[in-house]
Amino acid sequence: MKEEERVLLAVGQPSPGSPVAPGQAHPPGPPPGTSASGDAPDLPPPRRRRSALLARSPAFAALALAACAWLLWDWAPEVAWFFAPATPVDLGAPGAFHLERARENRLAQVRGPLTDEVGVTVGRTGEARTVGRLAGTNLLVDRPGPPGRAITDVYEGRLLPPRARGDYAEAAAALRRRGAPLGDRFEVLRDGERPRQRWLPALGSALLVLLAAVNVRALLRAIAE
Repeated sequence: MKEEERVLLAVGQPSPGSPVAPGQAHPPGPPPGTSASGDAPDLPPPRRRRSALLARSPAFAALALAACAWLLWDWAPEVAWFFAPATPVDLGAPGAFHLERARENRLAQVRGPLTDEVGVTVGRTGEARTVGRLAGTNLLVDRPGPPGRAITDVYEGRLLPPRARGDYAEAAAALRRRGAPLGDRFEVLRDGERPRQRWLPALGSALLVLLAAVNVRALLRAIAE
């Protein structure tokens, strides 16, 4: 070791471990702070920043997912009606009714007079409409206009889902008071309503599906961590 130090001093190089004087060149070798190969030191890769949209608590993600599920369920009949076929289902005429073909949220056509009628008003718009029972059936027809002014016995429109019976409970009770033999499981055809007239439920449901997928991903990531 002493012999090696003498050789280094002889050529004007500092011995290993000795300080470097000001103005003196660094000894040959990699600069301080670098690896032996001369490259930059191996540092861990920077941590990837998570999107603020995904960085949410599991409780919030679960709550948002539940809200999306409820809204999708609530809009499901409207979405089914939006994509319903434009060709009406023929429910027949007096003497040849085919009410077994009736399917909710489908466009249907039926022919025949309304034997019992009551006037109703649409709360949102104030529109005057008439709810009447099709003679010899358990089918109610909700048509535009006041009672007694029907210009045709042909009705074409949407067969409402069973949950809509609650909206017609008062009209059905009024018809029963007038002696109409109307059962509890009546069906309602809303005359004049056609598919693809309301875009909001379809577009809203598409956005809700996307939002639900984001929250499912956030919930799974939170659970995995």
